[in-house]
Amino acid sequence: MKICYFGIYNPGFSRNRIYMKGLRENGVEIIECRDNSRGPLKFVKLFIKHWKIRNDYDVMIVGYPSHIAVPLAKFISNKKVVLDALCTMWESETFSHKASNFKQIEMRIIDWLAVKFADIILVETFAQKKFFEKRFGGNPVKYKVVYTGADNSIFFKDFSVPKLQKFSVLFKGRLTPEAGVKYVLKAADILKNQNIFFRIIGFGILKEDVEKQISDLELKNVELICNELPFDELRKNMLECHLSLGQFENNPRLSRTIPHKCFETLALGLPYVTSRAPAISEILKDGKNCLFVNPADPKDLAEKILMLKNNQNLARAIGNNGYNLYQKKFNPKNLAKDILAILQNS
Repeated sequence: MKICYFGIYNPGFSRNRIYMKGLRENGVEIIECRDNSRGPLKFVKLFIKHWKIRNDYDVMIVGYPSHIAVPLAKFISNKKVVLDALCTMWESETFSHKASNFKQIEMRIIDWLAVKFADIILVETFAQKKFFEKRFGGNPVKYKVVYTGADNSIFFKDFSVPKLQKFSVLFKGRLTPEAGVKYVLKAADILKNQNIFFRIIGFGILKEDVEKQISDLELKNVELICNELPFDELRKNMLECHLSLGQFENNPRLSRTIPHKCFETLALGLPYVTSRAPAISEILKDGKNCLFVNPADPKDLAEKILMLKNNQNLARAIGNNGYNLYQKKFNPKNLAKDILAILQNS
C-alpha cells in the first residue's frame, strides 16, 4: 500500500511521526505532500505538489493539524481521504490558547467542513468519538478510534540512567489551563517537608503564573525547565524521576483526551498518576497500571504521591504493568496495524 500524507501538518509532531514510523514498519510506502507557507499560497503549492503524484498512491491521510486542508484534499484526490483529526480545532484553540470569539467561530467552520468532506475521521479516544458523533452527526461509521501512542525510538527504558537521590515527581507538558499544573504545585506545597522533589518540564501561556506560584509558595522543592530539550536530554530528565504526572484540571475536554505524556510515561516504564476521567479509563486501570486521583484535588494527589514513595513494590508493579501495556498496544507498529485494518475494512 502507498499512502499520501497531505496537508500543512508538522511531520515532527508526535502523532504524525508515530503513525508514519509505524506504517513504514508495516511495509507501507509514504509519500509526503505538505506545505507550510504563510497565507493562501500554501493551498496553491499543495495543489501543484499533489498534481505530480496524483496517480502514485492508494489512500490519502490528512495529517494533524490540517483540518483546513480537507476540502482541498477531497477536491483534488479521487482516493479515499482520511482526516487524522485527533480532536477539534475549536477545542484546541479555545482551551489551550484562549482564542478570541472570532477565532473560535473560524475554528468551528473549519471543523465542520473537515468532518463533512473527509471519508474517514481518526479520533484519539472512544469518548472523543461520541463527542464527534453528537457534535457533527452524520454516519457514525466514519469516526474511528486510534490511540496516539509514543515513539519507541525516543521514549524507551534505559537502566543506565540513575534516579535522582530524592524521590522525584515529574510533570511534563504544556503549561495550559486544562493541564492543572497549579494543583501539582499545591501538592508540592503540601509535601514540601517530605523530602520529595518536583521537576516540571514545559512551556505555555501559564508560564508566568507558574513562576509566580512557585515564588509565592516558596517552593524550594520545585525545578521548572521551560526551554525545549533535545530528545535524548528530555528522556534522561524523565527517567531520572520516580513517577510521572498526568493532567488534573476538572475540564470537559480532559474527559475525552489522553495526553501524549501518558503513552511516553508507559514507554519509559514510569508509574503514572493522573486525574480520573472517562478517556484515560479506556486504557488504564487504577491500582494496576496507574493511580487515579480526583480532579482538581491537590490533597488527593499529594496522598497518592506519598503512597508510591512509601511503597516501592506498588510503584514498581504499576510501572512494569504500564510498560507491558505499551508494548502490547501502543508502540508505532501495532498502532499502524490498527490504521491499516481501518483502511482495508472501510
